[in-house]
Amino acid sequence: MTLPETIAGTLAADSRFSLMAEAIRAAGLDTVLDGKGPYTVCAPTDDAFRQLPKKTLAALMADPKGQLFRILQYHIMFGNLSCSTIKKLNYPKTRLGITVEITEKGGLVIYGGAPVTIPDIACTNGFIHGIGGVVIPR
Repeated sequence: MTLPETIAGTLAADSRFSLMAEAIRAAGLDTVLDGKGPYTVCAPTDDAFRQLPKKTLAALMADPKGQLFRILQYHIMFGNLSCSTIKKLNYPKTRLGITVEITEKGGLVIYGGAPVTIPDIACTNGFIHGIGGVVIPR
């Protein structure tokens, strides 16, 4: 059995999150998500990123320290939070400093309107939950 990696390492190694890993690196958040934590990241899958209009995704990637950085921080919460824990939180504060709505519908946990499709990926410094959408903070 292999030991889990950090959040940044796990995202980089998992082909379902290649666009998230690329965005995290571009925004400079890979060093944060390689750190001690603990953090919980609700990470959009590659399919979720591909749902964005191509121009929007290109604009975000062209300005990694601006809007992309802001959006990515909205997907990060503090703490080592399993899916069964986050569904009880309702409005936790994100690393961006504002809250996100978490609900449950039809047995699925919904993070800011995006369903958790891949729950509870354990890492050395927290959890990753794969989500089916990129959540844009208001």
